[in-house]
Amino acid sequence: MKARKKKSEPYQAKNILYRSEEINPFYMSRYSLNPYRGCLVGCRYCYVQEKKHIDSTGLEEEKDRQVQIKINAPYLLKRRLESGLEIGLIVLGESCEPYGENEDEYFITRRLLEILQDYNFPLHIITRSERILRDIELLKKINSKNFVCVTISVPVVSGSLVKKLEGDSPSVHTRLRTLKAIRRHGISAGVAVSPVLPYLTDGSETDRILKKVSSAGAAYALFAPLSIKNYQREMFFSWLKEKFPRLLEPYHRLYGEVEEPSGEYWEKFMLKTKRKALERNLNIELPFEYEVGHFPSQEYLKLQ
Repeated sequence: MKARKKKSEPYQAKNILYRSEEINPFYMSRYSLNPYRGCLVGCRYCYVQEKKHIDSTGLEEEKDRQVQIKINAPYLLKRRLESGLEIGLIVLGESCEPYGENEDEYFITRRLLEILQDYNFPLHIITRSERILRDIELLKKINSKNFVCVTISVPVVSGSLVKKLEGDSPSVHTRLRTLKAIRRHGISAGVAVSPVLPYLTDGSETDRILKKVSSAGAAYALFAPLSIKNYQREMFFSWLKEKFPRLLEPYHRLYGEVEEPSGEYWEKFMLKTKRKALERNLNIELPFEYEVGHFPSQEYLKLQ
């Protein structure tokens, strides 16, 4: 399979903070905030490559290895927050890596955090990069006034699978070390085991993940199934044919023409995984309650 080149370019965004009518059940968020468009990591399962804004660049062979840097993001965020928004949890990095290599030069994520510290919005950060530790003192300030939660992406831990699946991701060791460091600073942190890959990571690999992340001090492990559609489906199945040809037929049976595996498959997976997670004192959802209409106070949060 041809390696995809990396490309980054500045971009003037039209909006930066998106509000959802419903609370996102995975992130527990009302708002999403993405400092960048796209990703340079190149994971074989990533849904970001399917985003229309990546397609619009016209570089079809490089869809999953390019980033547009929202250079006006700090200005847009401050303007939006000053307009008087309903308080709700913001997920930062839902569809990008907020601490990718471009952050070393542009500091977009840090500048967004510097703005957020002056407002009363709780924050949930999704990343796999140790660059987040650069901003740990800033995160502690935000957490002392409101609430910060950091979720490290760890969908796989076995070396052979990491190499085949996760492109230029930081090593699992680095991610778990980052998780430990965040927890030591008193900030709630866990992992996202997302996506779960049927027949590849839904068995003994899940057991290994739970063991490693619990040893690293994770408070929770969030799970979501592999979702595939259109170009992403084409790319993933091509990769599967090359690396695991025996799984092509099972995948076609499980997915058919739909984007996600059947509810029956997922219910069985979550039933056994919940039991194993609880044995290791891991929640399988964010361990706090959400009051309708507003985010709970620090005293109300039930984070361990």
